[in-house]
Amino acid sequence: MRQPQARLNDVIPLKNAENEETRLILMLDQLTRIPETGDILHAAGQNLEITDVSKQQTRSCLMGWPLRGLGSIGVAVNGDEKTLRAFARQTPRPKVSWTSKDELGWAFTEDDLPVFHHLNTGWNAAPNTPNPRVALEDRDLLVTFAPNRYQFRRYEGVQDIALRFWDCSRYRVTAVNDHGWYGQHCRFSGLAPAWGEFYEITGNTRDGLDTTPWVEAAGSGERHFHFYFRDEALEVKAGDWTVSPTPDDLE
Repeated sequence: MRQPQARLNDVIPLKNAENEETRLILMLDQLTRIPETGDILHAAGQNLEITDVSKQQTRSCLMGWPLRGLGSIGVAVNGDEKTLRAFARQTPRPKVSWTSKDELGWAFTEDDLPVFHHLNTGWNAAPNTPNPRVALEDRDLLVTFAPNRYQFRRYEGVQDIALRFWDCSRYRVTAVNDHGWYGQHCRFSGLAPAWGEFYEITGNTRDGLDTTPWVEAAGSGERHFHFYFRDEALEVKAGDWTVSPTPDDLE
């Protein structure tokens, strides 16, 4: 199903007088459908939940809906203001799309379910501040992060765990965090055995259901690896992987 689209005209920061939190108002026109609160807006490589929709300034819609006002609407999101402002300044004005909340969650049929293979036995990333860093090294992708020293005591003296993905063809870091996963905003919500783990996923991974762009690499591996960190998720296509130090190294 083709996603609804609109033109982004402006990004306006709006501060809440009570709690001083700032949310962003995105002004849209040329809509093919009216968005609703809870829809996921895709703009500038970000997946942003629409927290409010103002329909007081609407006049016309490409679907022919009977709208009134000045011909545009505002939607409220929480996102990176600098990135969205730069995106909105493009010429011609950029298009944005969104995924309906009614279409989120169950994205697979019973005969098309991916299979999850749990990989991080005896180790994991820190639950609060893992601080994952990614770096391409020729045909490999190196990912370093702080270990979970509370659950796995043998890592108390270890500063970083290093994951190396051999023969990496592409990778991406998505905005899916624990709230998004439990809120059914990840295509694997309800399918992955648990949040915060490292998996290899086989079968149809339906990569197009997440619009985050891939970073191309020099390798040719196609195995799908998926790591849920605290504030983001890492997806990697590679030939194989290794981790250091392993639990056995620390015995």
